[in-house]
Amino acid sequence: MIVRVMAPSDADAIHAIHGMCLERTLLGRYTRAQIEAWMAGRTPQGYLRAAAAGERFFVADDAGQVIGYACWQEDELLSLFVHPDFQRRGVGSVLLSACLEDATRRGAIISIVKSVLGAEEFYDRHGFVVVGSGSTTKRGVTIPDTRMERVACEQG
Repeated sequence: MIVRVMAPSDADAIHAIHGMCLERTLLGRYTRAQIEAWMAGRTPQGYLRAAAAGERFFVADDAGQVIGYACWQEDELLSLFVHPDFQRRGVGSVLLSACLEDATRRGAIISIVKSVLGAEEFYDRHGFVVVGSGSTTKRGVTIPDTRMERVACEQG
């Protein structure tokens, strides 16, 4: 497995992974209505537009197959999802490290994440601590998350 910068041709795979994670991994932590609101209107082109607007995307590539992705901007990890068939194998940790290292190279520090429910332990293992609960409203539906922060002395 290698981690590399997202190529435009990865957008379909990233979109599929995002949807599979919501449907297979997060259903039960979120309601069907929340998942539908989360994915409503999303397209592969949206990830390309986000990258063009400054989000830094990385993909985990296993023999030519994208199995996970992560993105960050400014001081926030915006997204990290691993294909359900490849979870709990270290892929997420490698993607997070790639983002943290990229931020450092660019003079930034990723210190914020809005964790999906159930991923708090993963982020805790990487130096993030819970600072509170939060939510995002999409299409009139409230989608809860856990707000987490990482202090600068724990970076690296």
